[in-house]
Amino acid sequence: MNFGLKALLSRTTGTSACVLNIYPNTAVGAKRFIGNRLNNDQTIDYKYFTNVMSKRRRPSMLRELTHVMSRMPPETISFAVGVPNVNTFPFEEINIKLKDGKSIVIGGKDLGTALQYLPSRGFTELIGWLRKLQDHMHGENDWSNTSILVTAGGQEALCNTIEMCMEEGSSVLVQDPVYPAVADLVRPYRPNYLSLPQDKDGIRPDILQKKLEYCIENNMPLPKMLYVNPTGCNPAGVSLTTERKKIIYEIACKYNFLILEDDSYYYLHFLQEDPVSFLSLDTEGRVVRFDSFSKILSSGLRVGFVTGPEPLLRNIELHLQVSTLHASALSQMIIYKMFELVGIEGLLDHFKTVRDFYKVKKTQMIEAVERHLRGLAEWNQPSGGMFLWVKINGINNVYNMALRRCVENNLLVVPGHPFMFLDQESDCSYIRMSYSLATQEQMEQGCARLAEMIRAEKESLKLRSVS
Repeated sequence: MNFGLKALLSRTTGTSACVLNIYPNTAVGAKRFIGNRLNNDQTIDYKYFTNVMSKRRRPSMLRELTHVMSRMPPETISFAVGVPNVNTFPFEEINIKLKDGKSIVIGGKDLGTALQYLPSRGFTELIGWLRKLQDHMHGENDWSNTSILVTAGGQEALCNTIEMCMEEGSSVLVQDPVYPAVADLVRPYRPNYLSLPQDKDGIRPDILQKKLEYCIENNMPLPKMLYVNPTGCNPAGVSLTTERKKIIYEIACKYNFLILEDDSYYYLHFLQEDPVSFLSLDTEGRVVRFDSFSKILSSGLRVGFVTGPEPLLRNIELHLQVSTLHASALSQMIIYKMFELVGIEGLLDHFKTVRDFYKVKKTQMIEAVERHLRGLAEWNQPSGGMFLWVKINGINNVYNMALRRCVENNLLVVPGHPFMFLDQESDCSYIRMSYSLATQEQMEQGCARLAEMIRAEKESLKLRSVS
């Protein structure tokens, strides 16, 4: 009998034991050694980071069988899994023509795979390419203790990770302003908010240190995770410097929290060199990194992936087994075929083309705001991403201007309120402007129109204060 199947059918049902049996090269809670990075003798107890609900999860036998079936030889006779017969599907071949004239053809066995259920971890061949990509970009990883899990965009992995760690009243470290979905994810847990303001170089480590010391001095629970969007962050557009990352990582080791590195704009940076990631600095196994193809291949494919310590990713996998089962098999096959067609260097060339596109867009937007908003607003140069974070001078609360006055004049901007981690109901003088879709002409017209809206709003506020 196949080793994995014997393990699956054994009496052991605990998560840790299942990992050891079905993934025999994985040591739950073991030390993590990353290629040529410094080895560290500290052993992390990953159970410390998982909440009660996550600890109660158990493997789905049917999902585990799907994983076992994917590794069985062709002569295997299966009466086990309840999957449909792909021969009943009406599709013969899928042909995708790329803009450079090349084509991706999905047919035969590959089409059968693309139309069928996959193991919850993802398409094995794609994961192999993703490992090579991570090694190429972030340094060699020890894949016996580190894993990759393919998810429905980076958001699914981020959601499942936060839900794995958070408990009622937990302390949580979050950069401020923050990607709104993160605030929405943690809010139901009524957490102790530890917001970390940013300057042009990202989160300030000195403030991080003070927040942690405050928790200790006031007998508050220490945070188990730090959420950070380190490159061209949404909405502020700033990037954490390497020096700050090193200090923050040292603080994470000292105070024993995970770093959730949500780097969806990593390939859209405007820096001289590729950023040094937290993953590349990780010697202890406390970084969970989220990547996404949404900004660089297609947002509609809904494929992202998470890289991190195997024990934590196993917990995320158990969540997937009872929710979405796995990311779209067809989407995973398309991305796998892209890797096969052009290789890592070919994809990186494409990513650079995308980056250059947004860099031009950023320059056009900066020129437009310089022309029309000088004296009315303040902003910093984005170092990556798709957004300009703008402070409107003389208006303490932009809510009415953004959602009424601008909309009535066919101009859409986002008021800064949803990006405020602590209090989305308070006054906010910031707006977020995206330059991803607007043409240069629209940027000029839009910024001129925004200047009119700012002046009109100020005049309205002045009249109200007099009356």
